[in-house]
Amino acid sequence: MASALPAATSPLAMNIETDIAIIGAGIVGAACACELARGGWRVVLVDRAAPAEGTSGACDGYVSVSTKIPGLSMQLALASREIYPEWAARLGIDAAFHPIGGLLIVEDEANWPKVEEHVRRLGEAGVSARLLDRTDMLKEEPALSPHLAGAVLCDGEAHVAAYRMNLALVADAMEHGAECLWNAPLVEADVAGGEIRSVRTPVGSIRAGQYVIATGVWSEAVGKLLGVTLPVAPRRGDLIVTGRSKLLTPRMLVSARYLTAKAEPEIAEKSDDPLIRLGYGFVMEPTVTGQHIIGSTRIFAGFDRRADTATAAMMMREAARRVPGVAGLEVLRCFAGLRPYVPDKKPLIGRSDAVTNMIVATGHEGDGVTLAPITARIVAALARGDDAPFDLTPLHPDRFNHRPSPHRSP
Repeated sequence: MASALPAATSPLAMNIETDIAIIGAGIVGAACACELARGGWRVVLVDRAAPAEGTSGACDGYVSVSTKIPGLSMQLALASREIYPEWAARLGIDAAFHPIGGLLIVEDEANWPKVEEHVRRLGEAGVSARLLDRTDMLKEEPALSPHLAGAVLCDGEAHVAAYRMNLALVADAMEHGAECLWNAPLVEADVAGGEIRSVRTPVGSIRAGQYVIATGVWSEAVGKLLGVTLPVAPRRGDLIVTGRSKLLTPRMLVSARYLTAKAEPEIAEKSDDPLIRLGYGFVMEPTVTGQHIIGSTRIFAGFDRRADTATAAMMMREAARRVPGVAGLEVLRCFAGLRPYVPDKKPLIGRSDAVTNMIVATGHEGDGVTLAPITARIVAALARGDDAPFDLTPLHPDRFNHRPSPHRSP
């Protein structure tokens, strides 16, 4: 099991030459490093702090297909879902893939037509999803409140302990020869002739044949150093971890309203409802340690990650309305993470045409855990000069170049 921070392998490096430099060691960057190092590339993995100290260490571990809209987003999620069991076997850690299934909760009858349509589209895409009325819902999950209208049973949902997976991927990359630099933010870049010649950090300079930008919420600043527009903004999510207890539910639970909170942030900006303004969507996740992760919010508050006890209290009340047993759980801690949000709600994945030796893999917002495996496979294919396994045109990393970078006020 890899649960301790892997030590940097080049702590006093002055100048490094390598095949590929990966900037950002969250779960996406770590997955890319693992895939490329296993493919025989000389890899240097660089992070402004350390693995799992950013978004991947402050999130739930929901590997979700049912919350995706059929199309490219769902195709990527399905592909990742197929890769995760391979990762679990290969890494051999207790943070491995746990296919526990999930329930999409329908709070009131008014949402039922939209949910029925979503289930129909999931079925057309080959995703297992079954509508449950109130009676069938309570048979499947007696911990739920009888005041709920019903649910959708989604057998393909899964859980990953993201921070453990993040650390395990870094350790595996290092076992296959990757070098690592921690506490090494990019401070300068030499870009000329449409290529990155080198990048500099406080602990050394790196010259690589190719560069992978997997810098999450810091991507906009990194893009400016490289002369490209990567309009990624931090979108805060508040979470609670409960004490250990008998699990109230063996499945992931998520509100159907979560889909709206995720996809339509403009509604939150205009609403007078405090829950809507917080972008609140009920999520509850059982863990292998006998704890529950409860959330969550989706708000723009800059880089503020301070715990908000008032929001945590609200989330516990709202969770207890849906799962009455939550009222008896102990709150161990509350915290916030920052999702890397892109204005058109699509990640930035692909090789840049503006900077031709740069591959971008960022802006996954809340889907970094779900999409890390397929993102790594895509990055490895592009690094080899192969075609990506999907048409990535809608995700092209240059699509915001020459446009004003959109900013949101906290």
